[in-house]
This record gives sequence, C-alpha cells and structure tokens, in this order.
Amino acid sequence: MWAIGHDSFYDNGEGGYQVYGVHPFMMVETGTKGDFIGVFFRNSNMQSPILSYNDDGSSTLSYITIGGKIEAYFFVHGTPEWVTKQYHNVIGKPSLPPFWSLGF
Repeated sequence: MWAIGHDSFYDNGEGGYQVYGVHPFMMVETGTKGDFIGVFFRNSNMQSPILSYNDDGSSTLSYITIGGKIEAYFFVHGTPEWVTKQYHNVIGKPSLPPFWSLGF
C-alpha cells in the first residue's frame, strides 16, 4: 500500500487537508469469544502488511515497510464497537460526503 497522487488545492502537504490516505487496520477475535483486539500501523512510506495462516490454526502478521517513522497502535480487549471507537479516536471521524456526491 502506498498513497500517492497528484498535487491539489486541498492536499498541500501540511496535514489536515489530505483527500485520501492508507490506514492499515486489522481487528481480530482473541481466544475468548466476543473479545477483540485491533492493530493500526501508521507510516508514510510504502508498506505491506501480510497475514499468514499457519498449519496449527494460528496466524502470523508480518509488516514490511521501506522506511520512515513507524507507529503502531494496539487496541486491546473489547467489543468490535469499542475497538472501532478507539481507532476513530486516533485517526479522526470520517467526514460526511457532499450531498451531491450521493447521487441525488
């Protein structure tokens, strides 16, 4: 994953005006039914999270990047709603699209 595009009036590189982005977020259920954890990787460089399934039923997450400042956020032990709410507290709430873009 690598968000790259063209210069625009809205995205001046100073933050807060980006028109798109890459937010690799994973939510998984732990061994306890109904208990979830979330992992969010934040990096401005090209990145490739790889989820592999093992023969014993477990899984392994590998995270490959070409550099940059790596930030990893872990949201542990909660319902899917709670984990999603904590994730949105970190990245911000989604914005409402303009009325005309919804096809009306």
